Amino acid sequence: MEKKKIGIIGGGISGTCLGYHLSLYDNAEVIVFEKATIGGASTAKSAGTVCLFDDSLKNRYWDVRLYGFESYLKMEAEEKGSAGFDKTGTLVVATNEQVEATIKTGIALAKAAGYSGEYITDKDRIKEILPDISTENILGAGYTQDDGYFDGTMISNTYAKKLQKNGGVIKTGVKVTEVIVKDNKVKGLKTSEGEEYEFDYVVDCTGPWSKFTGELVGLDVPIWHTKAEAFFLCPPGKKLSYTFPVLKYPEFYALRAGDNIFICKSHLSMDLNNPMHAGQWDPDKLPETGGTDDYFIDFLLDQLEVKVPGIVDSGLVSSWLSYRAEPKDFLPILGETPVEGYILATGYGGNGVIEAPAASRDLAKLIMRGESTPLLEDWAFKRLL
Repeated sequence: MEKKKIGIIGGGISGTCLGYHLSLYDNAEVIVFEKATIGGASTAKSAGTVCLFDDSLKNRYWDVRLYGFESYLKMEAEEKGSAGFDKTGTLVVATNEQVEATIKTGIALAKAAGYSGEYITDKDRIKEILPDISTENILGAGYTQDDGYFDGTMISNTYAKKLQKNGGVIKTGVKVTEVIVKDNKVKGLKTSEGEEYEFDYVVDCTGPWSKFTGELVGLDVPIWHTKAEAFFLCPPGKKLSYTFPVLKYPEFYALRAGDNIFICKSHLSMDLNNPMHAGQWDPDKLPETGGTDDYFIDFLLDQLEVKVPGIVDSGLVSSWLSYRAEPKDFLPILGETPVEGYILATGYGGNGVIEAPAASRDLAKLIMRGESTPLLEDWAFKRLL
């Protein structure tokens, strides 16, 4: 059987997950190139939520959400801690009838798949789950005990180990400096080490960097950067007296981070036409910590004052800024491009942990079998032309 040689640029959750799925094919030779460390950069700054029902991903893509969630549960079952699962449960608040309908549909899908879910209108019951919440001006909330959040860095490293066990290669501290193209077809790439590799396919899994990586083949990747500004709050009293669930509002989400609370503006509420929210920036200039704007912390504190007043007096412990890669429709860009053999797996935005497993499964089918899927058709590069 003739081998297919695939080079993957980027060792975050997108690149390692794809590398693993490709390594399941006997005729795949896979090398992942990561300029820093596996599961670092934007993956390390992911909240890691894979909620069974919320508005982060339309219910029409329920199978994508379920495949991701169950992939990580399986990972945890094989080796405890390998996906960093913290089972806190999730509370998704309905602020209007449209959100309510989305939640109820998601609950029905979750229950059909064997998971718990309930839609609660009893406001005393909602406050039992999250004592610090305000139940004014809400219709109800969806709740499940079965989910929580994962750790993107741990997942990436677990996928990397699985890839290597299957014969794949990981090269860290190696930057791709050139993608070799002849007659509009990928032939290989060159690295910062001065090495040259031949490949049948090169896959761009660089997320926020894909705007710049695409330029190596003359491709304008249609993504914007939106600001993922995360703040860590220390609740009054220093320690929560209850298990803080993943909390989802249309405007923001929050979750437990040790004894602190992580809070961030939701990616779907970002305005691509607002230069405070979105632009095209250089991710290499991001600091490890800090770099956040007062606008966002002020916005989030205003939200907390109205919606979760019990923690509004929390102290700010730390913060970080990351960039999300967002196409104009907030859905990923997967598959073939006008450059033959140059494949995209980017634009996951705030949903990388949710979407990467199903996207990688289907991309591996495309690369190894030439087989497309409805998901790849929906999220194809050509839709944005």
